[in-house]
Parts: sequence; C-alpha cells; structure tokens
Amino acid sequence: MARIPLADPATLSGLEQAAYQRFPANLVLGLLRSTPEIADGYLDLGAALSASPLDRKIREMVILRVASLSGSAYERMQHIDIAKSVGLSYAEIAAVELGRFDELCPNERAILWFVEELVSTPKATVTFEAAFQVLGEQGMATVILLVGHYMLTARLLETLEIDLDAGPTSWDSI
Repeated sequence: MARIPLADPATLSGLEQAAYQRFPANLVLGLLRSTPEIADGYLDLGAALSASPLDRKIREMVILRVASLSGSAYERMQHIDIAKSVGLSYAEIAAVELGRFDELCPNERAILWFVEELVSTPKATVTFEAAFQVLGEQGMATVILLVGHYMLTARLLETLEIDLDAGPTSWDSI
C-alpha cells in the first residue's frame, strides 16, 4: 500500500486524465500527486530516452541495473519483458541484475561499470574513459540522463511505496 494516497483515476481532472492515459499505471498516479505538468514532463523525458538512438539492448541493461541497484521491483516488472523483447537472454539479465559483468561482452561491461559508478556518485571518473570509448558523446550524455531518470523513478516508487501494477504497462502509449 502506498505511503500516500495515489490519485484516483475516477476523479482525475482533464489534464490529469490526459497524463494518465499516456501511461495508465500506478507510477503516473503517484506522479500526479505533484502536478499534471510535472507528470507530462516526466513522461516526455521517458519517451525521448526511449526514442533515442541508444541501442535498445544497452538501454534495457542500463534500466535493469539501475532498478537492481535501487531495489526497485516496479522498474524491473515494467522492463523485464522489454529487455527480453530486445534480445537480452535470461543469462544476460541475471548477469546485469547481479552485477556479474564478467559474463557480458567488454562493451557492455564498460557501460555497466559506468552505470554502477554513476549510481553511487554524482561524478563518474574511474569508468568514464572506457564507457566513452564505447558510447561516444551522444551515447554518454544519453546514458547519464537515462540513469538519472530511472534513479528519480526508483526514488519516487520506493519512497512512496507505490504498488506494482497487475502487469507491465505498454510503453507504446507514451
């Protein structure tokens, strides 16, 4: 049970209903405890990150690693099927979630060590060069924003103890 009452879909205002329809999930009902404009901005950033040129497999590895480091069962639930659909095997998912990066290819290891450092400190230094060699400028900026977005998401979900949805919500609606 959430620590604060989530917005009730039956009583949402027009702007709130529009945000909720973009991604009808408990996450958005939690976001709507702020303002519909904030919920929309959050969803806009999520959509932009999903549509970025970053490799989809890498994107999902990053999200699953942040979810694991943040203890966010909600993020995992929303992304595990997406991860499988973009080609991650069960073994790769386990390696990502358990931090067994030696089981992954060198490029994936470099990125995930970078993610690990970003989650633990605001300025990645030790892992920067290796990740930069793999990702380049655009990829680096995108991964940093992706990590921040999902850290923010995890903190909202975990602090408010937002309940899992009955199942994953389609990201196609964003």
